[in-house]
Amino acid sequence: MSLWLLGGHDPTHGAGLYRDLVTARQVAPSLPRCFAVTACTEQGRGRPARAWPVPAERLHARMDRWPPPRAIKLGLVPDALVDAIAARVGSPGVPLVIDPVLRASDGGALGATPAGLAPLLRRATLITPNLAEARALVPDAPREAEALLRALARCFLGVAVLLKDGHGSDPERVVDRLAMGERAIALPRPRVAGPDPRGTGCALATAIAAHLAEGHDLRRAVELAVAWLDARRAEWIEGPDGRAHLPDRVAVPDPADPR
Repeated sequence: MSLWLLGGHDPTHGAGLYRDLVTARQVAPSLPRCFAVTACTEQGRGRPARAWPVPAERLHARMDRWPPPRAIKLGLVPDALVDAIAARVGSPGVPLVIDPVLRASDGGALGATPAGLAPLLRRATLITPNLAEARALVPDAPREAEALLRALARCFLGVAVLLKDGHGSDPERVVDRLAMGERAIALPRPRVAGPDPRGTGCALATAIAAHLAEGHDLRRAVELAVAWLDARRAEWIEGPDGRAHLPDRVAVPDPADPR
């Protein structure tokens, strides 16, 4: 049994599948990991990103060799690969965490749209949109965060939603909001000072999936992952693109390596 990680390849190594692998190694070092690139991207240096999905046949051939998952985390899934990935995920009893990546942090479409991603989102255990992603996913989305959370929960019935507030307007406080069925839980805390590193969304969703794979319930997995990420944000480093990155403390394979 292992943690499955699927996402885009970010050549700056700030976000995407590389960040997923670093996070999983840091959060749950003894947990086996299986990973695959869904799309190769060109991004960084302030230019709008571009993405090229991998062939579905290549993705399936890689996944055919994997042991059964204990939990699954999906990052960037281009529309062209939704059906191929949907055929492999969503098994009963296997937590599925989806970070609904729609655009790169520097701007630029990545081949994923709200309508295309919807069939996967409806299979998820948890989705982790930020405010902009949430508004893109909900038709006629309300601006106020609590109303937006309720709208997301109605749109994706039976799916837990973690609405992230990292880009919120309050300079002193962050309030992430977790909806699980009829329950809505606020997770307030002081905002971490300093720049906003690349890859925080990737890292948070992966940390949650890793804790779920370890057997924690959903609320506890979210709380542990949020606390872990807040600590890492304060230790940011400068990446090769000149942007703030989360720290790398472990060696991981390059996701672009076809092996």
